[in-house]
Amino acid sequence: MIFLIALVEALIFVYFFRGAIRKQPGIFYVLSLGIIALMVCYQTFDLYSAWPEWTYIWIVSVFWRGAFPTALFVIVMYLGALNKKSKVVKALMPIRGYLSIIACLMTLAHSFVYGTYYVPAVLHTPQELGTRDIIALIITVPMFVIMIILMVTSFTKVRRRMKPLVWKKIQRLAYPWFALLYLYLMVLLIPNMIDAVNPAYEMDLFYRINYVLSILLYTAVFGGYLILKIRKIRTEKL
Repeated sequence: MIFLIALVEALIFVYFFRGAIRKQPGIFYVLSLGIIALMVCYQTFDLYSAWPEWTYIWIVSVFWRGAFPTALFVIVMYLGALNKKSKVVKALMPIRGYLSIIACLMTLAHSFVYGTYYVPAVLHTPQELGTRDIIALIITVPMFVIMIILMVTSFTKVRRRMKPLVWKKIQRLAYPWFALLYLYLMVLLIPNMIDAVNPAYEMDLFYRINYVLSILLYTAVFGGYLILKIRKIRTEKL
């Protein structure tokens, strides 16, 4: 459910701010850095206890859990899989690179939140990490490296300094990155979904629905992208 909320919010964000993003992307980069600062303050000062619960569910959680930047990445993915002549692609393709950078910057907020726990745990108490945590951390390393490479090369000034063929080859790293993202999400969510469908396991109804719906929605979104991308590649070869 958190991803569904984030996806709706991301679509609304892109629809209403697409013009502003195209004209002044720097402003949105700064706002993305502001999200990182907000997450730092939220964790440092334990604002979860001070703010109403609805602020976490509808606002904070989509950044805290990385759902909003993931939703932006999904939009970026689909723009590359849909027909270039469609109105949606024509309207949003000029800001695709900007959206990718914004999503990468916001992902750093998610990385900080969880990194403050997992990095010290890896260094000092690795025995306390479960199998799921270890697998997720292993996947995170190449994901993080690829994301930084894609983000840096998405900046217009960097792109102009690179040879077009080299830039295209680097950008193809997005495909394994998307695959790793889905694998990472499944590693984290499947154990929670198993607990959610177990009536004996104590869990709030919101989170039971969230874990089950998230698995279904992520699978539908990534599966739909794969189908559309394969279809587009076959069409272009004809």
